[in-house]
Amino acid sequence: MRRIAISVPTALTAVALAAGLVFAAVTWHSGPTVTFNGTTSVNATGDGSGFGNQPAAATLTVNASVLYTCVNKGGNVSPGQNPVPETSSGSQDLGNADHNGRGVFDITVSFTPAATIDGKTAGCPNGNWQGINPVSSGITSATLVITQGNKTIFNQTYDNPNN
Repeated sequence: MRRIAISVPTALTAVALAAGLVFAAVTWHSGPTVTFNGTTSVNATGDGSGFGNQPAAATLTVNASVLYTCVNKGGNVSPGQNPVPETSSGSQDLGNADHNGRGVFDITVSFTPAATIDGKTAGCPNGNWQGINPVSSGITSATLVITQGNKTIFNQTYDNPNN
């Protein structure tokens, strides 16, 4: 009996230690770094270890504000009233994070506004209008999120210093 009592706590300790290693904190060797290339694109890079041999991914989302001109079916135009928030994003697997616990990413995301949007969103007089001729203020911010499994292990928003 004593033998079983000793091996159960030993086994539980081993499981706890193993779980701690899997969920250990990531050590960043470089980055994460987010660089704004004017107001048209954003680059995110990073090199980290401690991912515990689990797949991980980085997603970069850029945010912008766009103004549209309103046009109705008769061809009449009117400036839109609402700055419209729009986003673009890109994702990348962190490479060998699931093989050796070290992951590297290098993502660049550019922003191009939608060519047309519905009139209500653009702030047009009514739903019979359409938003056209987008004028973007450029990328205003970017958010970098790194996930592993169903957990977010990094989430940071950066404002564009060029605005």
